[in-house]
Amino acid sequence: MGRKVDRNLIIPMNSGQPISRRHALKLAGLGAISVAGAGGLLAACGGDDGGSSTSASPSGSDAPIGEPYKVHFVYVGPPDDNGWTQAHDQARLDAEAALGGSVVTAFTPNIGFDASTTQLFEQLVADGNKMIIANTEYADLMTSVADANPGVAFLECNGHHFTSNCFGYYQAHETTAYLMGVAAAQLGAIKIGYIGAFETATFYNYVNGLLLGARSVNPDVTVQYVNVQTYFDPQKAAVAADALLSEGVDFLYGVMDEPTFLQKAEAAGVWTGYWNLDYRSAAPTKYVNNFDLSSFGPFYEEQMKAGAAGSWKASADPVLLDCPLGAWGDEVPQDVRDKVAEVAAKIESGEISVYQGPLVDNQGNEVLADGATIDRMGAYEVNFALEGVTGA
Repeated sequence: MGRKVDRNLIIPMNSGQPISRRHALKLAGLGAISVAGAGGLLAACGGDDGGSSTSASPSGSDAPIGEPYKVHFVYVGPPDDNGWTQAHDQARLDAEAALGGSVVTAFTPNIGFDASTTQLFEQLVADGNKMIIANTEYADLMTSVADANPGVAFLECNGHHFTSNCFGYYQAHETTAYLMGVAAAQLGAIKIGYIGAFETATFYNYVNGLLLGARSVNPDVTVQYVNVQTYFDPQKAAVAADALLSEGVDFLYGVMDEPTFLQKAEAAGVWTGYWNLDYRSAAPTKYVNNFDLSSFGPFYEEQMKAGAAGSWKASADPVLLDCPLGAWGDEVPQDVRDKVAEVAAKIESGEISVYQGPLVDNQGNEVLADGATIDRMGAYEVNFALEGVTGA
């Protein structure tokens, strides 16, 4: 539909507030932001790495004959959070099992954003890992090590660094947010609340997608957000949830890696949705849906299989995986499910685009001309919140 906008031509907001994720994480590396403690990094590895400390090329061609291909995952959270990190850890386990002993994996959990994180990546290289996968963007904390070790493959979730041995991958979730917005409006929501972490392209695609999907049903819907500068802090999530519920939101969505906001929504009788795994147990009567992250498993299997076979190559562009909605909550009416399925089919066919102009940001600037659209690659770099989105 219409002409597409090059992702390099997306118009930034003029307020000076948005910052790129990479810049935010550079600040974090200097101690300005901390998401998870990184104490005991080098002793926190899950599993026995084993094997030798032989360095390898990204293709794995230097791996000693008969030795399994050695892969290490670095996690921003714990592998049992019933959230983002658990989804990645299950994907790791599934991929390793599917490869039948040709690959051996291990992980280090709860890694934040400070100088010790770079030391961890350096140690993982020294330990002979052939491929290192981070389930969040660590920016220069990781990519400086990747650049210094071209013989090791680096994969960075939500990353923006592309070289012969490093690339970023993520999920095309703006579409999923749009569908969640459709569901929210079908359920009668006028004011959607969102609890997030940092103001990055990921955040903008959430709030914009929710808004645009909901406004396709009811043009009066607004989105109000609170960003708490972390993905795991039950106390901050509780404060944010209470604030949004007191403002009268009638649908509450969040990207926290724990269920506090879901429980708050259930207690208030407000519909709610989750990013990550199915967590309906936290809101049994008000749970709507979650984002399905199962595509990470096949992706990891493909990458590790190529590494073990000596055929791995870094992608020159972001690899954006499909991200459908998960299973519906038990109390979601059938007409809501049917409407979302109808809209999903139109998006799949190209009849509907998530970002379709004219669009104006919440500073009053035109960010997309009439008839123009932004595709999934362009959405990966979005740096504006639309008119109708407010928050702090």
